[in-house]
Amino acid sequence: MTEPAALNVVVDMIRDTLSLSGREGEKVSSDTLLFYHLAFTSMDLLDLLFRVEQHFDIAIPDGTLYGLARGEMPDAEFATDSVLSAAGKARLMALLNDTPAELFPERIHAASLPRFCTVGAIARLVDARLAAREPCSS
Repeated sequence: MTEPAALNVVVDMIRDTLSLSGREGEKVSSDTLLFYHLAFTSMDLLDLLFRVEQHFDIAIPDGTLYGLARGEMPDAEFATDSVLSAAGKARLMALLNDTPAELFPERIHAASLPRFCTVGAIARLVDARLAAREPCSS
């Protein structure tokens, strides 16, 4: 699997978000889990997403991860009462294929989806958003 083009910038932003810059012992790589390895909080994630949106001039609206995992699957098949179905869980796991499968619990609430993201998943999201942008006309 090739590394996302935005990976190095996202890693630097994560290091800045957590004030890790200059601390050599804190390794941040593509397969680093934001919430599990780096002890991200919801506020850290909001801070990171704000930095990403500002730097890359892209929008990452609330529910983006949910929408990407669901794809074209009808919402009723993807989740019931905000809990992912077995098919929904399988789609999420396929999207976040660099997250160890054992971290996904049997029941996954839609609000908890970001907790399973790796640094690489955020970088891939950035790459996808950049690729989807309308080209600038000169």
